[in-house]
Amino acid sequence: MVKFNRRQILAGAAGLGAIGLTGLARPALAQSKTFIVTEPGHSADSLPFYVGIRKGYFKDVGLDVQVVTTEGGGKAMSAVQSGNANAYIGGPEHIAFANVKGGKPVRAIIALSNRANSFVSARTGVEVDPSKSFADNIKGKKIAVGTRGSTDNSILLYLAKRDGLDPRKDFVMLEIANDAGRVAAMKNGEADMAVVFEPFIAQGVKAGIWQEPFASMPKELGLFAWTTVNLPQSLIQSDPELAKAVVAATKKSLDLVFNNDAEMRAIAAEEFPTLPKDDLDAILTRARANDMWQQDGAMPEEAWDKTKSIITISGVLKEDVPYKDVFDPEFL
Repeated sequence: MVKFNRRQILAGAAGLGAIGLTGLARPALAQSKTFIVTEPGHSADSLPFYVGIRKGYFKDVGLDVQVVTTEGGGKAMSAVQSGNANAYIGGPEHIAFANVKGGKPVRAIIALSNRANSFVSARTGVEVDPSKSFADNIKGKKIAVGTRGSTDNSILLYLAKRDGLDPRKDFVMLEIANDAGRVAAMKNGEADMAVVFEPFIAQGVKAGIWQEPFASMPKELGLFAWTTVNLPQSLIQSDPELAKAVVAATKKSLDLVFNNDAEMRAIAAEEFPTLPKDDLDAILTRARANDMWQQDGAMPEEAWDKTKSIITISGVLKEDVPYKDVFDPEFL
């Protein structure tokens, strides 16, 4: 099975808005600038950003974007904090973590996704009832999930609290650090259920290891601040035209993703050339079905409130970090 980072492929809803690149009389920047962007993993949830690079939308506004994969959200943020990168694409929760530690202020300026890309599947032979609630279906079950502090672990703890369940009594969380270990736990019958995502879902169903998901976190949770484009506040203040350019190019990229499915899929195939076509199709199809990308780039406060609640319940965030200290929507 292909290994993916915690943030994977996403898809969502809305419209381009008034300021697209076609609305610019000339490139937003007087001369081309190298713009280094870090990411926690080269994953398909950031596909709209890659679309903008491949289509030349960022070059049109004077930005020569160079993407550096760091393998971890903390490392992506650290590169921005140290000045080795101009921005990062990934979870805005890392902005909150940096704020609590006294790091340099960073702000999310546009969203790529406002949905959590996680699903729960039952092992083949384990009975679930789609007419019942999420809580009723997981009672008494052993659930393979990431270790404490991971997003899927935090989400499971949040849902347990929401539904009045005690993870020490009502179900068992089998905390397994890697994807392969969770697959093995399901295959060997050690786990009844697992928190999964594409292409693992399609691969597992095809192999007869588990069933189609009975629970979708995009639908269980609703708005969730998942993937944003994030710049240092000092850069936003010193060069607001650059921030405007980033937002304009990203909006045009999101517009293509929503309005030209064939081209979006073709670009995705170029961006992930080693990923089997069936796996990529499964990722994109499930993304569409679960409204994961955010076409207008909006960053609703409700999405941050949900994310903040989840990482607070899990103990990852121990202080309140308000919306205004994480997001800067003025360029939208």
